[in-house]
Amino acid sequence: MDHPSQVRIIEELLAFEEQRTTDMAGQDHEYHNPVSVYTDPSRFEAEVDRIWYRNPLAVGHVGEFPRAGSFKTLTVGKVPLLVVRGKDERIRAFVNVCRHRGTVLVEEPEGRANAFACPYHAWTYGQDGVLRHVPDDFGFPTVASAKGDYGLRELWCQEHAGFVYVQADGNAPERPLGDWLADVGTDLRDLGLDDFVCLDASRAPHPVNWKLPFDIFLENYHTKFTHRKTIYPVFLSNVAKFDHFGPHIRCVLPRREITELRHIDRSKWDLVEQSTILYVVWPNTMIAVLPEHAAVWHVYPDGVGHCTLHFYALLARRLHESEAEQETWKKSLKVVQKVKREDAERFLSIQRGLESGANPALTFGRYEKAISWFHQSIEEALTRDH
Repeated sequence: MDHPSQVRIIEELLAFEEQRTTDMAGQDHEYHNPVSVYTDPSRFEAEVDRIWYRNPLAVGHVGEFPRAGSFKTLTVGKVPLLVVRGKDERIRAFVNVCRHRGTVLVEEPEGRANAFACPYHAWTYGQDGVLRHVPDDFGFPTVASAKGDYGLRELWCQEHAGFVYVQADGNAPERPLGDWLADVGTDLRDLGLDDFVCLDASRAPHPVNWKLPFDIFLENYHTKFTHRKTIYPVFLSNVAKFDHFGPHIRCVLPRREITELRHIDRSKWDLVEQSTILYVVWPNTMIAVLPEHAAVWHVYPDGVGHCTLHFYALLARRLHESEAEQETWKKSLKVVQKVKREDAERFLSIQRGLESGANPALTFGRYEKAISWFHQSIEEALTRDH
């Protein structure tokens, strides 16, 4: 983000703090989101088809693929994916299914391998997806003579600002990736996250609709109550600046010490140092950017009432390599983990509430407008003429 934009946002945040209000521009009324949005199985199938298969999805960070053969697996809808860095340094994505009898090729969530052998009959593929070996290939004369036609099905895959994007339907996106990401992509590039180190990677299944983690993420109205002993003492309560760029969203949550900037020359203002910036890279990724580190979640739907969250932290290489800084950043990452658990308790509770039938709709307030934007983007995708 360029410095004039940082100054503009900080000025708005300082004005909000002084006036004891927050960003509600353009949102004159509450937004009512029907409970069926989270519970209707037919709607869920439409979301998978029209959103998850047909848009670029951020599926990881380049730091998860440090060397040739580094890989991770994941599932988008009904499509199992294998993402791997090849010997040529290129990161590729494949449908994680053997071309022989359709067995899932790699079951491990991540690792490193020189090649991938199917557990059923050991058909073996290289890091580039090419079929390398078929045991007793005299039984497959056509395959043996044309192995190049039987490589893994490759999917569109591209890197941008340190993150790896894949489109699961096998097609290239309708727009260039940079255009699709718009200003959020520019912000992420300017932050230099591509050289950060990945830490604390984990995967957690949750019995909740995939949209609920985003509902929690996109407001700080709850901070004073849900995070009273963790991050509430650090942040201004229910003060934020919200922007959206197409379906992607940026939320800036100011720290209490941002008020000290009133006495400092604007040329020295730094938004990252005085706030946490939340990004939603629509439809599946949440990124919380703090000074010299970040927290990242990739969300994948497993069913109308179930999803899996892939989490990792990003740390500036300078901090990771500094013995003097280790205690500080390890303490900070512990706080991130605690906040993550507190938020999970809330969205698990909301799912139970949805299933109770108590409410026909959820109500989002004027300063919860970023949640409204997120759901409106989903509605637009579902009603768009495909």
